[in-house]
Amino acid sequence: MSELDFPLPSGYGWQYHLLLWLQSFHSPILDQVARAVSFTGLEWFYMLVLPVLFWAVNREIGLRLTYVFLTSMYVNAWTKVLFHVRRPTGVPGIRTDFASSASGLSMPSGHAQGTLTFWWMVGAWAKRRWLWFVVLVLVFAIGVSRLYLGLHWPLDVLTGWAFGLAFAVVGWALGKWWSYRSYSFSIRLTMAIAFPLVLLLLHRDSTSASYASLLLGIGSGAALEERWLNLRIDPVLWKRISAAVIGIAGLIAVQWLIKWPQDTVFWEVLKGLLTGLWGTLLAPYVFELCGLYKKKDAD
Repeated sequence: MSELDFPLPSGYGWQYHLLLWLQSFHSPILDQVARAVSFTGLEWFYMLVLPVLFWAVNREIGLRLTYVFLTSMYVNAWTKVLFHVRRPTGVPGIRTDFASSASGLSMPSGHAQGTLTFWWMVGAWAKRRWLWFVVLVLVFAIGVSRLYLGLHWPLDVLTGWAFGLAFAVVGWALGKWWSYRSYSFSIRLTMAIAFPLVLLLLHRDSTSASYASLLLGIGSGAALEERWLNLRIDPVLWKRISAAVIGIAGLIAVQWLIKWPQDTVFWEVLKGLLTGLWGTLLAPYVFELCGLYKKKDAD
């Protein structure tokens, strides 16, 4: 390994040279492929897929995946501040794409952690051998794309994968265990409120606070919906699609209505809380009014 004429933290030499090696394969086509693959790991993708899964496919699985994924992302945001590792942006020799959005902290990689958390649980739910192959390829491709684009150090991605796997395996098992417990409404509501409130007390920045508030709205909304509405997804396909479209429109409306300064924790918490309540309480109520959902005890 050659000597560097600029400072790097201890132990980062091999990571620097690995990034240089990956970027040595640079070409316009590879750039486009890496950008496309990286986009599939952006937060907006999961923020659309998870509610659609809950509204139109399987409410129990959708809620479980959402809870574990958001908790994983909360820890990701929290530990980024704890580790305080800067991205390789601006390091001599490293070509960084999306430079305008690459500021901030990088360990663990949110793309790597979120992708592994989500898709591993999807594989565990679907139980299809071919899907597991797709999951592994997708997770690996997204992680490598973050390195190729110069947005993360290799240890960021490896740490993200480790955290993502831990949350996926443990979270899926805990969620499955919880699903078979017939706890009373008061216990479910208490847990739905207490857990995210603890996370809010421990939050380190507005990002982790927004994830905690989302969990607060989603969990409390789900408990209240089960108590007051007790609805189910209608098996008719067009009704499922209609519910997903209306639900997404509502999400967009919530984001549009709350346009006050986003640099304060208060507004992030408010937006997360309202978004969560829309997803699990208000949207199902609207679906019932539109004839898209039925009571679970209805004929």
